Amino acid sequence: MKLSRFVKSLVVSCALGSTAGCGEALRDGEYVGEAIYVVQGDVKSLAPVEEGGTTRVTLAWDNWVREGDIISFQGVELTSKNPPFDYELRVVEPPALEMLNELEDGRIGFAYLYVYEDLDGDGRPDHGQSDWSSLRGMARNHVVVYVPELTGGLKATLRELELFTNVDALKPGFNLARGVCATEENTFDKLEIVPNEPVTVSAPDDGSVPSCINYH
Repeated sequence: MKLSRFVKSLVVSCALGSTAGCGEALRDGEYVGEAIYVVQGDVKSLAPVEEGGTTRVTLAWDNWVREGDIISFQGVELTSKNPPFDYELRVVEPPALEMLNELEDGRIGFAYLYVYEDLDGDGRPDHGQSDWSSLRGMARNHVVVYVPELTGGLKATLRELELFTNVDALKPGFNLARGVCATEENTFDKLEIVPNEPVTVSAPDDGSVPSCINYH
């Protein structure tokens, strides 16, 4: 898995009802514009860290159509390391085209939401942290989906790929998808487009939170 450039295009703020005050649990990035999409929820648990660094929460865009997954990041610093607490990510620009999967009839992006420790300060996971099992936390059952232009041809391609249970629910722009567990062995999970809902982040080995996002 190749790690490509880090793009800082999220600002983070406290959600109403957060268990920590604004500026304590979350550190705002520089203001760079109005939010065009918001992901919010709670951090239930995080894996411990062996070395101190900067804890970051990020959207990791997975371009799996290319030869080898290419991961690009949109993220900000998360200052609280003591769950549980609430979070809110405000996306202020769409992902770049190279972050998206180029299919026969259009482009579509898939982003995991996860928390990792940035040891060298370059804004992306350090060597050896590209494996999901080494992360501090992740949204184990949600994926953010982005479609710059939704055409009939792209919908037809997605139906053939059988990635979604409800392709017709996709809309242009950002979408939230929840994992649907595979019912047969040796088959992939699927994604269901859902209205915006709280997205829980938990440690990779936290078995109390379901994980059904092995969709490709």
